Amino acid sequence: MELEIKEMQLNDIDFVVSEEMKIFGKSLGKRTLYKEIIDNQMARYFVAFLEGKRVGYVGSRLTIPNAEILNIFVSKGYQRHQIGTKLMVKIMAICNNEKIDFLTLEVNEKNLKAIKMYQKLGFEISHKRKKYYGNNEDALLMILKIGG
Repeated sequence: MELEIKEMQLNDIDFVVSEEMKIFGKSLGKRTLYKEIIDNQMARYFVAFLEGKRVGYVGSRLTIPNAEILNIFVSKGYQRHQIGTKLMVKIMAICNNEKIDFLTLEVNEKNLKAIKMYQKLGFEISHKRKKYYGNNEDALLMILKIGG
């Protein structure tokens, strides 16, 4: 099975919104994603395809000299196959090419699988953001030093 990671297109928006709602219970929304893809020169969004089927996504912004991951997911049934890692590696390579100093993200402190993946990629926990999510759960801010 070959994984392909492609730049997100307008026809990927419905998939991303639907999966974000299933996985997170909320979404960046169609309008935001559309504007990001069309208008935001700093946006870097990618969709993972496995045998032609959309199975994951990562959205990021290069806020030079830093960058942030806005959202990342792997669809249920496709997790634990290194897809999330490959999506992150794609963004990390772009950050390296763009001379980004730090890449940051927030992760629910209860999402131990994701935290472990990020730590394997070199991210370190910076601090906790109390009641960061709508359900009052805390997030961990994680940082990866890339350049600088």
